Amino acid sequence: MTVQATRLIAEAYRWQRRLGHPGFEHAHCHIVANPAFPSVWDVNHADEVSARSEAEIETVLAAMDERLAHTPWRVVHTDLFTPDAVLARLAFDGYEERPVTIQMALQGALSDRGPTIEMRPVVSDADWGVLQRLVALDHAEGRKSGDLDLSSEFAASATAANRAKGADYPYNLVIRGGEAVAYGAYAIAPNGVGMIEDLFTLPSARCQGIATAMIAAFTDRLQAQGCDLIFLGALASERPKHLYARLGFRPVGLARAWVLEKT
Repeated sequence: MTVQATRLIAEAYRWQRRLGHPGFEHAHCHIVANPAFPSVWDVNHADEVSARSEAEIETVLAAMDERLAHTPWRVVHTDLFTPDAVLARLAFDGYEERPVTIQMALQGALSDRGPTIEMRPVVSDADWGVLQRLVALDHAEGRKSGDLDLSSEFAASATAANRAKGADYPYNLVIRGGEAVAYGAYAIAPNGVGMIEDLFTLPSARCQGIATAMIAAFTDRLQAQGCDLIFLGALASERPKHLYARLGFRPVGLARAWVLEKT
């Protein structure tokens, strides 16, 4: 995987987080700030931090305080292109590093396609209600959230924030026996990179190939729309990374979120 491809993946991740929410360019970073969802980190954060000197880093922190005054959270998303000086300062200031995400890119064809599944897009209010219930169960399990104690109200806010991303980031439900048992999303970033994200399967429906089938379906859609580079994110601490590797995805970079609650 070339440095250029890795950079394209980092750009796609930034685009996905920013999609549908107000953004502000600063000299050494980009800030997303949405007062409608003050508890949702992904829509209240800084990324693409290029600061290197102490003075430049101070301007980033000051800009975050200004733009994110509506929330106690200060969140910085970093990737392979974030200067080490920024990482050191975040660690020094007491920012907590959340579970690390491995960016994994598809190399060649998928090795497995899984079983036949029924998928339907999340479109109606009822569909979004079903998705919200699954998101709440995902949060309660704690694997993606790093065992944070997240409320049902937070699940509602997070789902609404994702709904604001619009048609450029379609969610799908997997239906079995008339009930939704899994969900996932996919998108094409403006730079042409395809991404598969937010995969979740109910514990009772796991180890049956559903995640594999979702990934295959999303990969087909992305490739049909001209995507040559397709990636997904895998938590470094969780088992799905091994499934993705068996399917043909290879690790190419790390994405981190650093979080501080200001009192």
